[in-house]
Amino acid sequence: MTEIIYPIRISAASDGVKNVEALLTPHTLQVGLKEKKEDLAVIHGGQYVILDFGMEYSGGVRLLTLQGCPKVRLRLGESLAECSAELGQDGACNDHSLRDMVVELPTHSDSQYFKSAFRFLRIDNLTEKTLSLKQVVACYDHADIVQTGSFECNDELVNDIFKTSVRTLHLNLQNGVIYDGVKRDRLVWIGDLHPECLAYLGLYEDHSFLVNSLEFMIETTVIKDYMNTIPAYTAWFLIILHDYILHSGNVAFIQKHKDYILETIELMATAIGDDGVLTVPNNDIFFDWPSHNYEDKGFFGNVILWYYSLKLSLKLMELLGAENGHIKAKVDLIKSRYPDSCNYKQAAAMRIYTGLDQDPTVLTKGGSKGFSTFMSYYILDSIARTAGQSTALELMKEYYGKMLELGATTFFEDFDIDWAANSARLDEYPTDGQDEIHRCYGDFCYKGFRHSLCHGWSAGPVQYLQRAVAGINILDVGCTKVSVKPDLGSLEWIRCSFPTPKGIITVEADKNGTRISLPQGVQLVE
Repeated sequence: MTEIIYPIRISAASDGVKNVEALLTPHTLQVGLKEKKEDLAVIHGGQYVILDFGMEYSGGVRLLTLQGCPKVRLRLGESLAECSAELGQDGACNDHSLRDMVVELPTHSDSQYFKSAFRFLRIDNLTEKTLSLKQVVACYDHADIVQTGSFECNDELVNDIFKTSVRTLHLNLQNGVIYDGVKRDRLVWIGDLHPECLAYLGLYEDHSFLVNSLEFMIETTVIKDYMNTIPAYTAWFLIILHDYILHSGNVAFIQKHKDYILETIELMATAIGDDGVLTVPNNDIFFDWPSHNYEDKGFFGNVILWYYSLKLSLKLMELLGAENGHIKAKVDLIKSRYPDSCNYKQAAAMRIYTGLDQDPTVLTKGGSKGFSTFMSYYILDSIARTAGQSTALELMKEYYGKMLELGATTFFEDFDIDWAANSARLDEYPTDGQDEIHRCYGDFCYKGFRHSLCHGWSAGPVQYLQRAVAGINILDVGCTKVSVKPDLGSLEWIRCSFPTPKGIITVEADKNGTRISLPQGVQLVE
């Protein structure tokens, strides 16, 4: 569905732009022959204006023009700085979706441009002619899907983090599938989808976006290949598949793709030698971007993914009626071959999350330094299990709260807490030597303005708050058996709703006790 959004402020404008504040007043979205002068913004030749729509949106912009102009430059930005950047400058690009174009705006026109993600729009008149605009609006394209999952507590920062995580995921529900990033990486990256999968299942009863994403990957990946050409991504595919079936009870889905799934499991198993060593083609190791800074490039993270995906595959094979003894032997072999703790937070968290031995002090050393948005759920959940819920909550607030403090309305592809030390807000120009965080930071393939500030994988707080804090744990296929054991940590009270195929689970808890409501057909296991 498409929703019309009006700008809320003028972030900047040339001195000669006339009546620019008129663009902040909603008018009828129809151009007439005799518009009132007080309703028109006038941009003379060589002048510009930057509009702020207040939040990040997915979609495009619509311009209603009285007096046209043959050459107008339109630039979108997730940050104030990005909408003024030149293509090729500090990572500014049109990758995956256009965000910088020169167009003609005809007289008496109503024209729409772009399909990307943005908060800011810069309009430059590149001619000597005068441009007059009646209205400029954002056309917000988003999924028409009902959210029934929720989380609320006494801490407003925690509530803001939850809501922003939901918004981040929602913007990436596009074209019937789950995107990785709605500005850049408008693709189904299956290896990045597990945090989105868990958040999605905790928010929506309509599972079509997730199912379509899985179907698309099966349709476009032949069995001899790894998904998205990255070995670890096939491991994530099996993990996602397990967690989807556990939640939904849609065993018919895996029965439909039985041969494909069983062959995929065998493909993964063949990467583990008789000595328990993981070997992938061309040593193509990828766990997550921040761990690429480590000497092993995330190798130990990949080992854990193989262990966990094959371990969960045992359940898939059981549901499919397939013999799985040889897969269990591979699981045991990996566990015995790689018993050591990891010294970086992402892999250390996955070791704890999957039940392997690990020194937990790695997770809290330096606070939220070393976190990644992609791995945030696994890190926070593992900290809660080892250092305690209060510590996990405080580190979530430190990490995600700093993005909100910088003006984020969605969460980033990646974020290092050190980037914030001398950075201006995303909606302000730097002062007194401050950095522009969007221009100055990022790494690997997402340096500078190429960095996505709305990446679905960063929605990890959704499932952390629902599953670790509210304590909802699915124990049997289709949510027929669950345990609910809230752990509030430093919070005074929580309220949570969690959709299942049988209906909504609601949990209310405070220091005096817990009240649980279960739909018919869901059994509570103490």
